[in-house]
Amino acid sequence: MPQKIPIIGHIIGLMRQKVNYYVQLREQHPLPIYTLAMLGSKVYVVDSPELIVSVQRQPKTLAFPPIEAKFAMTVCASSKEANDILNINVNGDEGDWGYSVSFYKALHPPLAPGPGLDGMNRVMVQNIAASLESLRTGEGKPTKISLVRWLRHEITMATTNSVYGPLNPFKDPKVEEAFWAFENDLVMILMNIVPSVTARKGCSGRAVVSQAFEEYFRNKGHEQGSALVQSRYNNSMENKIPLADIARYEVGGAIAILVNTTPAVFWVLYYVFAHPNVLEDTRKEVSTIMTTNTNERGVVLRSLDISSIKSKCPLLTSTFQEVLRHTSMGVSVRQVMKDVLLEDRYLLKKDSTVLMPSLVLHTDPSIWGPDVRNFNHKRFMKDQPHNRSAGPQKRPNPAAFRAFGGGTTLCPGRHFATTEILAVVVMCMMRYELMPVNGRWIRPTTEKLNIAASIMGPDNDIEVDVFQRKGYEGGEWAFSLADSEMVFAVAAEDRTD
Repeated sequence: MPQKIPIIGHIIGLMRQKVNYYVQLREQHPLPIYTLAMLGSKVYVVDSPELIVSVQRQPKTLAFPPIEAKFAMTVCASSKEANDILNINVNGDEGDWGYSVSFYKALHPPLAPGPGLDGMNRVMVQNIAASLESLRTGEGKPTKISLVRWLRHEITMATTNSVYGPLNPFKDPKVEEAFWAFENDLVMILMNIVPSVTARKGCSGRAVVSQAFEEYFRNKGHEQGSALVQSRYNNSMENKIPLADIARYEVGGAIAILVNTTPAVFWVLYYVFAHPNVLEDTRKEVSTIMTTNTNERGVVLRSLDISSIKSKCPLLTSTFQEVLRHTSMGVSVRQVMKDVLLEDRYLLKKDSTVLMPSLVLHTDPSIWGPDVRNFNHKRFMKDQPHNRSAGPQKRPNPAAFRAFGGGTTLCPGRHFATTEILAVVVMCMMRYELMPVNGRWIRPTTEKLNIAASIMGPDNDIEVDVFQRKGYEGGEWAFSLADSEMVFAVAAEDRTD
């Protein structure tokens, strides 16, 4: 791919435009795959859903674990002893053993639909329900909140309570504050250029959080926590990871469960409340799974089972996916372990890097049609016709939706995240009206992108007035979550149709 400034042109483009640079290159050079030469190394950017599927079919040759290991070591500042253990058979080339290989196995069972996931989701739902109840005023006056800040705190607490249990370290406000200071400096920490100076606050915050986790594990807090934290801890102990490094790696685990959820909830709320027709349609659909009764005290009780959303709210699920299509910016990364000929046509050289930017696929009119830039909350409905620019109308390639990645590195926490995001949105929109204090919804810019996040974060907060919904002022609300092994099919790998 040509560059205006030799050697450093692409680097400058990425620094200025970040992931939008890949979209610009796609528009200038619509190719299924191309090469970026950057400082003597080769980076292959894959823009074709068909080629992405081909990449995902070769997880040993086009591998993610070596990249993830480097990320973990840099971000978590783990010891040499722990790093050496992590690097043993890191890609599983010598068999199905080693810390890296067993780490994936430890994650999947507690995050798959079933009892472990339901347990976390129930704690989360009750925490969010209590947070929303606190917004209720008895005098008909609004409650004013900074939406992003409020969501970040409430979601942080609901999520970490559900994962870490009664001794959750994040109950200490200093730990919560330290974590977000760390997250704010992640880019500089990853650049690893004297991070103690260039990312001083982030490094200090990381130390506070890892120390809190070490105390948590010493006090056996994980034994009262979720199946997820117990599985991760047990796997680390079996691989002889020192306790201090188990705590450091848990800081990385906190990134995974926290960084993307708040912006995702924010954007779903934004798109729902900023589009009256979307708000009306989704409320109407959710109302079909809500029951209203009068209890023995004569009080109106409105009940809603969050698990019912999976099977009975396809429009809300479609809205959620369309929001992610507009706001996802994740870039799947692979390392080329040996020379490989992709689809018998494209030669990828050993030690190069393969990138698969979701934003490129999510904005491609050849995949989604000429209205690709429009927000269509019905786009992902099964019976929704797709307006293709050419050829017969058909549903887009499922591999073109990359909000949760794909292949062997498909986000294992997608079921928990999806339930949490939709639970917050449903509980909020059924109880309240949100109105920006300036009188109208204005989409925030998204220039300050976080390299560790896969969802765009808004550059600025929105001050909103929260009113009780007209006709729903009185009474009580009961939110529950029934046992369910049904899957939220929001990724191609989860679909059965």
